[in-house]
Amino acid sequence: MSIYLVKTTDVYRVDSVGEVEQFHKDLKGDPHFELESFAYQQKQVKQKGEIVDEYCLVTVKKKFNDPKEPTSDVSIAYNSDIITDFTR
Repeated sequence: MSIYLVKTTDVYRVDSVGEVEQFHKDLKGDPHFELESFAYQQKQVKQKGEIVDEYCLVTVKKKFNDPKEPTSDVSIAYNSDIITDFTR
């Protein structure tokens, strides 16, 4: 049995529009996938009517293989720097 990764959709939190633009440039230059789409939304966190934080949510669609004729085995590893104790 052969299993091929065809495409993914990822959502990232990015601190600023400037970082979003750099992130977009980095993704376009990555040879491991084809960037199918890239979109972002600016978000604001408000407390008592005042803006206390701003960030962007970036949605990225990456194509790794053609579903009709896949050419490569791709494995994705998701890592986190956060250690969470769910035993409480």
